[in-house]
Order: sequence, then structure tokens, then C-alpha cells
Amino acid sequence: MSLKSENSKKPILLLVDGHSLAFRSFYAFSKGIDGGLTTKEGFPTSVTYGFLKSLLDNCKNISPEGVCITFDTEKPTFRHELDPNYKANRDVAPDVFFQDIEQLEIILEESLNLPIFKSPGYEADDLLGTIANDASSKGWCVNILSGDRDLFQLVDDQKGIYVLYMGGGPYAKSGNPTLINENGVKEKLGVVPERVVDLKALTGDSSDNIPGIKGVGPKTAINLLKENDTLDGIYQALDKILQNNDKKYKGFIKGSVIEKLKNDKYNAYLSRDLAKINTEVPLILSDGYELKNINQELLSESLQKLELSTLLRQIDIFNSTFSKGGFDKNNVAKVDEKAPKVSSKNELDNRENKIPKISVTIVNNFELLDKLIQRLEKTNEIVSLDTETNSLNPIDAELVGIGLCLGEETDDLFYIPLGHQTKKETTNQLSIEEVFSKIRTWIEDPKKEKALQNSKFDRQIFFNHGLDLKGVTFDTLLADYLLNNQEKHGLSEISFRLFGFKPPSFKETVGKNKDFSFVDIDEASVYCGYDVFLTFKIVKIFKERFSMEKDELIKLFEEIELPLEPVLSQMEMNGITIDIPYLDKLSKELKSTLEDIESKVYELAEGNFNLSSPKQLGEILFEKLNLDKKKSRKTKTGWSTDAVVLERLVDEHEIIQYLIKHRTLSKLLSTYIDALPNLINEKTGRVHTNFNQAATATGRLSSSNPNLQNIPVRTEFSRRIRKAFLPEKNWKLLSADYSQIELRILAHLADEEILINAFHKNDDIHSLTARLIFEKEEISSDERRVGKTINFGVIYGMGIKKFARSTGVSTPEAKEFLIKYKERYSKIFKFLELQERLALSKGYVKTIFGRKREFKFDKNGLGRLIGKDPYEIDLQSARRAGMEAQSLRAAANAPIQGSSADIIKIAMVQINKKFIEMNVPAKMLLQVHDELLFEVEPDSLEITTKLVKKTMEDCVKLNVPLLVDIGIGDNWMETK
Repeated sequence: MSLKSENSKKPILLLVDGHSLAFRSFYAFSKGIDGGLTTKEGFPTSVTYGFLKSLLDNCKNISPEGVCITFDTEKPTFRHELDPNYKANRDVAPDVFFQDIEQLEIILEESLNLPIFKSPGYEADDLLGTIANDASSKGWCVNILSGDRDLFQLVDDQKGIYVLYMGGGPYAKSGNPTLINENGVKEKLGVVPERVVDLKALTGDSSDNIPGIKGVGPKTAINLLKENDTLDGIYQALDKILQNNDKKYKGFIKGSVIEKLKNDKYNAYLSRDLAKINTEVPLILSDGYELKNINQELLSESLQKLELSTLLRQIDIFNSTFSKGGFDKNNVAKVDEKAPKVSSKNELDNRENKIPKISVTIVNNFELLDKLIQRLEKTNEIVSLDTETNSLNPIDAELVGIGLCLGEETDDLFYIPLGHQTKKETTNQLSIEEVFSKIRTWIEDPKKEKALQNSKFDRQIFFNHGLDLKGVTFDTLLADYLLNNQEKHGLSEISFRLFGFKPPSFKETVGKNKDFSFVDIDEASVYCGYDVFLTFKIVKIFKERFSMEKDELIKLFEEIELPLEPVLSQMEMNGITIDIPYLDKLSKELKSTLEDIESKVYELAEGNFNLSSPKQLGEILFEKLNLDKKKSRKTKTGWSTDAVVLERLVDEHEIIQYLIKHRTLSKLLSTYIDALPNLINEKTGRVHTNFNQAATATGRLSSSNPNLQNIPVRTEFSRRIRKAFLPEKNWKLLSADYSQIELRILAHLADEEILINAFHKNDDIHSLTARLIFEKEEISSDERRVGKTINFGVIYGMGIKKFARSTGVSTPEAKEFLIKYKERYSKIFKFLELQERLALSKGYVKTIFGRKREFKFDKNGLGRLIGKDPYEIDLQSARRAGMEAQSLRAAANAPIQGSSADIIKIAMVQINKKFIEMNVPAKMLLQVHDELLFEVEPDSLEITTKLVKKTMEDCVKLNVPLLVDIGIGDNWMETK
């Protein structure tokens, strides 16, 4: 059969199975020339050379008008969710393979201008199937270059989809791939393309670790399918045999096969699901797949750098092969001709080959506004929404424009300019009042579903302009945080991960303008248009990703994170009052204390020096005072004197404790005492911290500007900082703090009866632990402190040495105490060890509510344990794996800390709901770890106290009771 397609009148699109071709290229050379091709410097080039040579040869043979390449990602796919053992038998490729393929991808995208498709949660085969169907429907003849026979299921003569098969056997003549059509599939596998998946369901696939039915080979499977057509047909026949003793069917399905089919039915259908290619992956696909012009200069430079002289000599062939004009399907949707349009061509940068073109309707008159409002009122589908402002501070920001996306057609993108300031634009827009009078109903309708990226910001913008945003059912930032918690969650980063491109950035759009209000409307509409367009597309993908997860993750998103967003939004808008005169007084006092400490340091160092200079401090400690250099390390400027080093030296010289104290107090002064007055907003007279809902790996909230989560409480000055935080005039502050919540969660998760019983009896847990490890009934305060240290230390993986330092006991005593603790609370340690094992075998651990914390280990290190039975892992050996072992301590703690975070979030949502329903004159102001801070009208203190305490204690049900400590005062310090 010729390589030329039988659909000769159609333009050819070559789809390349990237990993299939890359592995073939790698192993073609790895067993030959000294283990593979490299540059003189040793950089691997086998993959790049073999891949580019094969790609060039195939393109010369079939003359495609378009080329697309797909690659797998390193992320687990939906198949791994179906079966954790899927592909678990495959060896991890060596590092040189990944180094090589990284360089190859750069050449393919940047030099040859070929689109690369990847999508977390899916394999390259799924992308190939999706693109093949899309391209076929748009008039292309599709040839898929691969050595994977799984792709034979996609072959369709009528659609014009074929496989250029790189396998061996009768189809591989002279080492060239052969075009496989429907007859070719039947000749090769014995079944038609539609039955390839059923064949795999029966026989399995050892290369992918697909089980199939044990003992059923290709011959038996083909006969079964010939007789019964499909897998479903086979099992319908089997049911008749088993139920009615039907001789017709029994004559064909032998007795031994009957037993095999009966015993392995689950594996058969699992295997079918694993083998079936998903042809509906939510991708942003190009309007056309035409080849673009290559960057010949960059290609030449790359090939020279990699010393690929053979390919370099064919540079003209690359140019003629990959720079052809493509097929123009000319299927642009019709749009409203009266509306001004802006298309993303080449105005912003030269990335038009990667970024899909969009067309945005600029709504700058009442006729267009009325049409938009009518569409918004009629649609029952989700609409993506975004605001553009002149500031990132929502308290001060003015609205500049609103973007909306109602679908994926050309006339579904809108931009409403409202506050553009340039002279030519001020008359080219409607007023905010005019627009809000018409759009308010839709914005405030809870039944009209809306999707946003970081809805908290947009909610605050609308709030400041008198609108109450309702109906937010999806936030792509929060969804990405739950689905990909180790990644960055900005829209640009999500887009790059999912679609391979970044939209125009804020910086390049604003340029040298003062702010966004000075950007021309046309340019602003493109920028905002991409935001809402991508948000709309991402929602579809993430909804499918959620559907592949367990219900608990969807519940986490819909019942905790999404409802929490408006609560945090209101808390940020509430802000908190700061006592400036008090802070001024505290600042002077602290500066005097710091001067006294400095004098003591100079006295002990026998000379003055700059305490803020690590270089000078290192010279004093390790050269003048001759402290142990083994406890530090050399840096570019001298000896390291960071916090870890000072902690190691604390017993060596009296000066160290003063240095630590000086650093602690200096940070308090600069970060809080002197900084807080400058953060007071002029409009409100309050400090408004930002709560970051998607920042931490554990699920905890963090805060910034200022970071109130990190105000220490151990020193006198740090506690006194809290005195500067005040309620509204004549109101009170109410603090509600979970008592020992992490220990309670640990007892629940580990099912440790001793602790569970103690918590139910309201016993002193630290005294209990001290009695158990000291083996006596009467406990001193110092012994109780040892119990407290070990209780909390175990949660965070405290070792023997740190335990000894923290408690003042000897190292042998510390070791003995930890052994006794492990004996008394054996289930605690079994649980913590299990989390470490799960992190190694699955790559993640989970909270009570299903929140995942992922862990990435080096493929050649602990990453080799992924897919292993967690109970068979040599944990002691894994703990000796250097830096990677630190992640194991985080894995043990993550379910505890993450569950604590989830619980307080649930409480916040419930309290806020009750405040609204009961019209309670109280405001939630701050959340700091396990504590919530409210300001309350004095007459409502009793009802608010009861409501808050009961809600926090009853919001979830564990095997142990939750306990909340309440404090009331005229400032934050007084509540403790």
C-alpha cells in the first residue's frame, strides 16, 4: 500500500505520537554508539536527531499541509484512577532521555513552529484521537505516525483517518512506516478497528499492564468476537449459557473459556475502559492546522549547538518541507456587523502561531448593550466574567471594563469599556451608571451561573460599585488549587499547562501607560477577551477532571472552597483598626531594648561590628571566637550565620542567645510595629490584609500585606503587638480558638483509644503523656512541659536531637522517651508511617475531607517507589534518601494540618451563614491558624459567643470532641 492516502483530494494532516517516536529514536542509538549520541560536551542528542530525521523523512514521503505533535505528561491520567497498576511495570527512562526530549520540544515549537499538544490527565493517544476527529470533520485527511497498535481503533476509511505504523512484521518494509487502513487493521489484528478495544479487553496488554482475561489469547479472543461481535455480546451469550444451559452458545464457548470469562469479568471491562482512547479531550484546537514558516536562523543555530551536522546540511529541505501554505477551511462564524471587532493577530507579539485568534465585541452603545443583556437573560449556560481595574488594591480600584464569554463561537466574547481615560476613548464608552442599571439584575441573580478566575477580587470590585455578585459556581483558581496543588494557579500558568501558550500579559498590555485605564479600548478588549475566553475553556476541562476524581474532591470544592471565597472577601473588606499611638510608644521601647542587646553583643565580641552583616558576624563567630566551623558552611561572602546555624551554636557561647533575640525583635520592629501604620487605608482608616486561599500546599489560609498569620506569640513584645489591634469604637473583640485541634485530629485519624478516651474525659493530654513516659502519677510542671513538647513534636516529625534541645534532657533520655511514647501510642506511629508510605507509593496523601497534598520525588530516587505496595516499602531506607526524605515528614503531617485547615474553613462558612440569617451585629475580621477573631456589638456578645462556640465545635463530627476557647477584650491581646 502506498504511503499516500486514499483520500488524495484532501490536504494531509500528519499527527505524530511524540513519545512513541522519541523512544524509538532513543533506543535506536542507546545500544549502539557508546550508549547514544552526544555532543562533545556530553549533552544527549539521540532523541533529537532520530526524531527530526524520521519526521523529515515521513514528511518528504507524504507531503502534509499540516503537522501536529502530541506528548504524554508526567502526571497520572484518568486511567491511573481506574487502575493504579496501569503501566506500573514500565521502567523509568534515564535522565538523558528527558534532557534530550526537552531540547527537542524547544526545536519543534520555536524553530519549526509546529504545535505541541499535552494535557494533564490524558495520554498522547487521547489527544491524537481528539485532534484526528476534529481535523477530519474540517476536511483533512489524517495520518497518525506511531508504533502503537492501540491507535488502530481510530482508523476510519470514510473519515480519512489512518495510522502510519512504525512496527515490524509485514507492514514494515525497508524500515519505513506503512499506512494502515481498515483492511490493514483486520489483516494485522484479525478484527475491524471498532473491535480493537474489545480485543484488548479480552487479551489485555502486558506492555501497558492491562490485565485482560487470564488465559485468553488472541486466537480465542478473535473467535469469540467473530461469533458474538462485541465484549457485551460475549457476556450476553455467557449469561444465557449460565442461566439456561443454552446448547447453541455452549457449543462454541468451551468449558474452560466459560470459567475464565466468568472469573475475570471485572478485569475484562476494566481493560476495555483502559484501552479505549478518549476522543473528546477538552482542548483549544486551531481553526486550521496549516504549517507555518519555520525560523531557519534559530533552527540552524540549534542544530549547530547540538553538533547535528547531518541535519544541518538539510536545512533547505527543512525549510521547503515545513513552510508550506496550509488548508484554509474558511469557516468563520457570522457576527454582528455593527459591533466593532478586535482580533488578536500580531499586534501584541509574534506568538500568533501558538495563541488562538479571538474576536471580541466591544459594547459601547445601548443597542449592543441591550443585545448582550438579552443573551445573558436567555442563556442557561455558565458565563465567564472578569473585571479590569486601574489598581490591584480592591479598596481603591476603579472599574475600567467588564469582559464576558458566553460560549466558543466568534460572537460569544464581549468587552464593556467603562473607565478608559485617554481622550479618544472617553466618548467611546457608556457610563458605569448606565451599564449597571441594565446588568445589575444578571450580576445579582444567584440562578445565573458565573465562572471567574479569582472571583474574590471581582466580587470586591462589584461590591465597591454597589453590586452584589451572586451565582458564582466556578472559580478556576480554586479548582486548579485542588487539582494541581503543587503548581502556580495564575490564569497564564494554567493556560500554559493546559494549552501550551500564555495569553498577552498585563505588563505588555499596559506597557508604559500609568495603569489599565490608559490602555486603548481595542487592546484592552483583546487582553480581557483572552481572560474570559480561557476561563470558559478551563471550566470545561476542570469539570471533566473533577468528574474523574472521587466525590469528596468535588464536595471540597463546592461545599468548602467556593462558599469560603465570599466570606474571605467580606473579611478583607471589613479590615481591622490599628492603634497608631500605642505602636509609636512600643517602637521606641523596642528600639531601646535592641540597643541594650547590641551593647551586650559588642561586649561579648570584644568589639563593635555591623550585626546586620552576615560577613562580619561570620568573622566574629568563627574566626575571632573560634566557634565550631563544622556547624556552619562557607558561602560566597564568608561563613553562614542563618537561623539554622545559630540554633546549632546556641550551647557554645553566650553571644548566640543575644544574636537570636536581636534578630527576632528586629523583625518584629520592621515587619509589624513600624510597618502597620503605613498599611492603613486612607479611605477606611483600617488595615486590610489579603487572605490567600490558594497558596499553601496543606490547605491552610495564608495572609499578606500584612502577614498576620506569622505574628509570633512566644516573646513579650510579639504578644504586645496584638494590643494594637482594636475593634470598632464601643465594640468588643471576640477570639475563638480551637484547643489542641491537631492532636485531636491525630487521635481521630490514628484511632488511638488512649487519646480518644482522654479527650472525651477532658483530661490534660500533656500530663497524661508525661505520666506515661515518666511512668509515675505525680507530674511536675517541667515534666508536663516534656509531655507537651513530645505531643506536638511528634506531629511535625521532631527527632531525638531537637527533642533533647527543646526540653533540656540528655540525648539518651530523649531517645528513651520517644521509644516509650511509641510503645504507649503505637497507633499514632503506625498512622504517621502509613502516610509516608502512601506518599511514596501514590505520590500524595489526603485529609479527612479528601484534600490531596502531592509529593514529587526524583524518578531515579524515591520516585522509583511510585506504584509499589505501600506496606512493602523499606521505609527506613527511604528516610535515608537525603533531601527527599524531608518530604516524608511533611507527608506524615499533611493529613493532620490539612484537616485542621478544612475544619476551620467549614466553621467560617457556617458562622457567616448564621450571622446573615440571624442578622447578628458581628463581623468576622481575621483567621490566624486555629483562631477566628470577630468584632461584636456589646449587647450581642452573649448570643454571638454561644453561636460561634457551638458552630465551631459542632461543624464536623470526629471520634473526639472539638473544644473552642473563647476570649473577649478591648484589643486582641486582652482576648487571650
